[in-house]
Amino acid sequence: MTNLQVTELERIDKQIEAQEERVRLANIRFYHKDRHGMGEWNELDRLQTERELILTGVEWDHFGSGTVLIKDRFIYSLKTGKWRVQGKNTWYRSKGLKHFVDNYANKGDTAR
Repeated sequence: MTNLQVTELERIDKQIEAQEERVRLANIRFYHKDRHGMGEWNELDRLQTERELILTGVEWDHFGSGTVLIKDRFIYSLKTGKWRVQGKNTWYRSKGLKHFVDNYANKGDTAR
């Protein structure tokens, strides 16, 4: 792991910890309601997927609301796991982040 990855992991771990506290408080606040927004839970899922992305070591950057740009080519949705090629409008489903990175983002790379 590079020094940058360690710094990113520390940052994301702090964010995940804070978000877990928000989810805990939301569970208390909404225990009696049948319908409520899932924003706190969705954000926790996004942060956990972002942590997995950091651990893969692939080059990526934030692209938009809940999406990341991987290797300046693929747009990946952190919540749903859907992905597309930048410039195209067809979205595909992935089995998971690791499967996507191994089979699409790193496809053709001999040295990983």
